[in-house]
Amino acid sequence: MLRTIDDLYTLNMFNQITLLDGGFSTALEELGNTLNTSLWSGELLKSHPDQVRAAHKLFADAGAQVLITSSYQITYPGCEALGWSKDDVDKALIDSTELARFPGVKVAASVGPYGAYLADGSEYRGNYGLSEEELKDFHRERLLALIATNPDLLAVETIPELTEATAIIELIREIKPEMPFWISFSCKSETELSSGEKFADAVALVNSAPSSVAVGINCTKPSFIAPLLRGAQSSIPFVVYPNSGREWDAVAKVWLGPINSSFEISEIQAWKSLGAAVIGGCCGVSPSDIKQLRTLING
Repeated sequence: MLRTIDDLYTLNMFNQITLLDGGFSTALEELGNTLNTSLWSGELLKSHPDQVRAAHKLFADAGAQVLITSSYQITYPGCEALGWSKDDVDKALIDSTELARFPGVKVAASVGPYGAYLADGSEYRGNYGLSEEELKDFHRERLLALIATNPDLLAVETIPELTEATAIIELIREIKPEMPFWISFSCKSETELSSGEKFADAVALVNSAPSSVAVGINCTKPSFIAPLLRGAQSSIPFVVYPNSGREWDAVAKVWLGPINSSFEISEIQAWKSLGAAVIGGCCGVSPSDIKQLRTLING
């Protein structure tokens, strides 16, 4: 049974932190790309796959040991609504994994929430009003396709509510019970998921899944991370990759507020002492920030 990060990566980490990449859209924007469609960075899988590869390389060169794919917002209904064929979506999901492959780096296939398909900021609210079965129906085809690309694991990201987490866990169990995965949640306070449910309950749920290798938080204010971890009990490692502390404007599709993506050694030490074994960044965290984080971790 895969229950620890060392088991999954087959790396002798000597109790060191495993370094994730940062905000993929941030890297793409630094390369000069404009991301303002409902598919966000996923649009480039079809139009400019070379830019997807280049953005991943920036993070690999910065020292990231795990790269999260650009499949976050790629869904069959979302892409087909914009005129993509099913073959286009199939190819984009395959390419999302292949474009993230670099020597010595693990690939985590991104599974975005239902809210990412809606493209209205729902991943920061939750409470979709959908049943577990309805959410399973939504996620099933993409999960089948992503698992077939043979990533090292699935990164189920920015999940705002327990119902959606339960649906995805059940689907993984049905499709490939041994598939390693983590689930990271979006949170709105020091104790709550975006939906208002307790983070501690979300941690317990993911711990109950046999092939889960980590559980944690992403695209959440850095100041919330330590209190959230402190209030939960987990037998598997925590994964944390906060954003730069800004707020998402779903209408304008931009992040608002000052950028504060610099990592502090005190934060890293606190997160590690609370059980975080996998650390990186989300929206607003650039390749240079990940390079800085690598320096802090190595130090």
